[in-house]
Amino acid sequence: MKRKRRLAGLVAGVLRVALRVRPKTAAVILAAGSGSRMGGETPKQFLKVLGTPILVRSLRAFAAAPSIDEIVVVTRAGDVGTVRALLDEYGVAAKVKTVIAGGDTRQKSARIGVEATSKGCRFVAIHDAARCLVTTETVEKVVGTAYRKRAATAVIPIHDTVKRVDASGRIRETLNREELFAAATPQAFDRDFYIAVAAYAEKKGTVVTDDNALFEAVGQTVYTVPCDGDNFKVTTKSDLIRAEATVRARESKENDE
Repeated sequence: MKRKRRLAGLVAGVLRVALRVRPKTAAVILAAGSGSRMGGETPKQFLKVLGTPILVRSLRAFAAAPSIDEIVVVTRAGDVGTVRALLDEYGVAAKVKTVIAGGDTRQKSARIGVEATSKGCRFVAIHDAARCLVTTETVEKVVGTAYRKRAATAVIPIHDTVKRVDASGRIRETLNREELFAAATPQAFDRDFYIAVAAYAEKKGTVVTDDNALFEAVGQTVYTVPCDGDNFKVTTKSDLIRAEATVRARESKENDE
C-alpha cells in the first residue's frame, strides 16, 4: 500500500513538472516584401525608424521574449546576405537559427519559414517584419494563448463606424464595430498542425492573406488577443512618419518614468 502511495505521489509530481515545462517555440519573421507601396528602391524592412531598420526593431521584440527559443527570418533571395549582415551589426543574431529565401507570396513564405524551424518546436509564431512596433508583451500574450488554445492571433480593435457597401457605392449595412477587429501579427499556432493545414491549402489551391485563414478553412478556432494600435504595419511613407512619432513618444514616456 505504501509503495502504491509513493508511486502515485511520484507520478503526480512528474505530471506537475511536465505541465510547468514550456513548449519549445520558434518565431518566423517575414521580411520578403518589395516595399513597392513605399515608393522607393529600398525594401521597407531595411528602411530605418529613428536610425534602426524596421526588421531589426521587430527582431528585438522577439529576441527579448522568454517564450521564443529560435527565430527564422524569411527574406528575398537577393537580400539574404544583407539580412545576415544586419543581424551582426545590430547584435540580434543570438536566437536566429537561419535566414532563408521565401516564396513569391506571403502564404508561401510563411510555409517555407515554418518548415525551416526545428522539428522539436511545438509552436510557431509568425510575424510581419513591417509591424516593427510590436512589443515583447504582445508576443508573450499571443504565444501564451496559443499554448492553451492551439491557435491565437493579435488583433487591433476597430473604433471607426464601418459600412458594408455594394459595387455601386451604396451603403447596404452598418456593421457592429464591437465585433470587428483588424488582424495583426504575431499569429501563433501548433507547429505540426500548421504544416498540415498549409499543405492542405496548397493542395486545394486555397489562397489566404493571413495564417489565421488556414485554420479557419478547416474549422479550427483561432483565439484573439487584443493589442494596441501601435502594432500597425508600415506600408507607406505616412506609416513611417507615424512609426517615428510613436517611438519618440515611447522614449519620452520611458524617460519621464
